Amino acid sequence: MIIISTSGKVKNQERVEKFIYDCFNHYFLSQLKRHVDVEIIFKSRLEENASGWCTGDTKEILIEISKNSNEQLLCRNIAHEIVHAKQFLRGENGNAETMEEEALEQESELVLKYL
Repeated sequence: MIIISTSGKVKNQERVEKFIYDCFNHYFLSQLKRHVDVEIIFKSRLEENASGWCTGDTKEILIEISKNSNEQLLCRNIAHEIVHAKQFLRGENGNAETMEEEALEQESELVLKYL
């Protein structure tokens, strides 16, 4: 069971949160039997002017997202970090370059499918 909590305000909050749930369900629909906590924090600014960060392991995920973009770009950044969350939760954290390539490929698919 994945428990998702968000903090910070963004435009179209309900729509963005629905997008987040849809993306996680894309990867984990009734597949995860263990308890996982996911925290998503929307911030005005991230270190190094990053668009987003994801850290975690098989039990816990922290995603930080810069909210200084339009809804389309915001959701693309969220999707990108959710792909990284999927990688951490499934233990797919191998080569950093390969992980980043997968996130770049799948972010567009998630945005097209769920936004």
